[in-house]
Amino acid sequence: MKYIFDDYLLDTNTLELRKNQELVATEPQVFRLLKTLIENRDVVLSKDQLIDLIWNGRPMSDTVVSSRIKVARKALGDNGNDQKYIKTIHGRGFRFIAKVSTDNALETLSNSPLPHQQEIPPLENQDTKPSIIVLPFTSNQFLESHAILPSGFVIDIILGLSRLRWMRVISQATSFQFGSDSKNENIVSQTGAKYCLMGYLECSNNTLVLNVELSNIATNDVIWMERLQGKLDEIHELRTSIVNQVVAMLEVQISSTEALRAQLKDPENLDAWSAYHLAMAHLYRFTALDNKKAEALFSSAIVKEPSFARAHAGLSFCHFQNAFNRYPGIDIAVAAIAAKRSAERSIELDPLDAFANFAMGRCYWLIGSPEDSLSWLERSLAVNPNFAQAYYAHGLASLMSNDDSASTGHQDASSAIELSPLDPLLYGFYGVRAWSYIAAGDYESARIWTNKAARQPGALMMMDVMACIGSSLAGYKEEAASWAARAKKRNPNLTSDYFFRALPFNPGAMRDKITLALKAHNL
Repeated sequence: MKYIFDDYLLDTNTLELRKNQELVATEPQVFRLLKTLIENRDVVLSKDQLIDLIWNGRPMSDTVVSSRIKVARKALGDNGNDQKYIKTIHGRGFRFIAKVSTDNALETLSNSPLPHQQEIPPLENQDTKPSIIVLPFTSNQFLESHAILPSGFVIDIILGLSRLRWMRVISQATSFQFGSDSKNENIVSQTGAKYCLMGYLECSNNTLVLNVELSNIATNDVIWMERLQGKLDEIHELRTSIVNQVVAMLEVQISSTEALRAQLKDPENLDAWSAYHLAMAHLYRFTALDNKKAEALFSSAIVKEPSFARAHAGLSFCHFQNAFNRYPGIDIAVAAIAAKRSAERSIELDPLDAFANFAMGRCYWLIGSPEDSLSWLERSLAVNPNFAQAYYAHGLASLMSNDDSASTGHQDASSAIELSPLDPLLYGFYGVRAWSYIAAGDYESARIWTNKAARQPGALMMMDVMACIGSSLAGYKEEAASWAARAKKRNPNLTSDYFFRALPFNPGAMRDKITLALKAHNL
C-alpha cells in the first residue's frame, strides 16, 4: 500500500518513506509508528494502544513512545509546536491529521462503513477506562433444549460486567457482529476494546464444561484461562455460579493487568484511571508505606477527575486502613472522619457504585457500630452480586453484630472464596469462615481456618491473633502461645482493647469466647 500526503509517500511494501522521490531515512520502529498512525488516521490512538500495535504489548515506558513520536515528526519536517501531521490530543493520545490519498482503488470501498459500524461510537470519544468485548461463545453439538446456552452465557456475563463501574463493556448487539474471531482486525478500530473474552461450551454425559479465555486483542497474548464445569440437570444454579465466577475473576485479572501497565508509565503522565488502578495495587499490599502511596495516587486521580466516584471510595479505603491498622503517626479519630467523608462523597457522585457502598459500610466499624454497616454492604451486593469483598465484609459485620449469625457468616465467606479465590483479601475471607465456626461452637474447624488465614500472603497481624484464638479454643495451648508470640512481635503494644477497637464485636457469647482466649495468653 502506498500512502500519499503533501510531498511525502509512505510505501508499506518497500518499507520506505520518500519526499519528492527522495528517500527519507527512518528506523524500523519509527516507520511502523507512521504506518500505524496513518492506517488509523480516523481515530485517536493512546500510548497504550501504540505500544500494543507497534511493540506487541511488550513493557514500554511513555518516554520511549514520546521519543519515537518526536523522531517521526522530525522525519516529516514537523515538530511539537506546529503539529502539521501528528497531532497530540492531550489526555488521549495521537492522531495523523494530514489529508491522505492512496494508489489503491479499493480504499474508498474499504473505508465505507458497514451498516452496524455506523452505530459504533468513534474511538476518540471514548474515555480511558479499560474496555472489554465478549465475543459469541462457540460450542459442540447441543441438545435442542440447551441450544440457547452459548448466547445466554454471553448475555449474562455482559450484564455482570456492566455492573463494574470502572470498566467499559461493549454491548452484546455490537459484539455479536464480529462473530467468535478475536483476531478480527476491525475490533480495535471500531470499538476501542482492549480486552477480549472468548468461550467454548462442551456438553456430554449430562456434564456442561465452559472453557474461557481472556486476551489482549492487539497482541493476542492470553492473560487468563479457566475451565468450569457442572451437571446439566442443575443448569439454572450452574449457569448463575459460572457467570458469577467468571465476572469476579475478570475484575481481578483486568485490574491487576491495568496496574502493571500503569507502573511503566511516567507518574506525571498518568491519567485518572491509570492512577486509580496503580493505587489499588499499592493499597492491597497492606503496609503503611504502600497505603501512603495509594493515598497520593487516589488524590491525584481526584485532582485530574473530581467526579471520579471510585477514586473517592479508594481514598476512603486508605483512611480506613490508617485507622484499622493504627499506622504510626495516624490520629485514629481523624482518619475515621476522613474515611467517612470520602465515602460520602463517593456515594454522592455515584450511589450505584458497589465499591462506594462497600467503603461507606466499613466506616461504621471504626466507630464501633458494625450493625449500621449491614445495610450499606447489602446495598453493595444488590448493585453487584459478584463483589466478593462485599460478601466478606457483610459476613464479618453480621458476626460482629449478632451471636446468631454463624450461618450467614459461613455462607458469605463461602460466596467470597468461590467468587475470588485469588483475592488480595483472601486471608479475610478465610477469617470470616473461621469466625463462623467459632460462633457455631466448632472449634476444631475454627482452628484449621484461622491457621489457614494467618498463613495467607499479606495477612495482617490481626490474623495471628485470630489463629491464637482458634487454637486456644480448640485446646492447642502451645500452638496458641506461638501465634500470640508472633502477634506480639509484630505489635508489642497489642492488647485485647486494641483487638476489639479494630473488630468491634458486640457484647454476647462470641465476644466472651474471644475475651477468654485472649486472656489465656496475656493479650
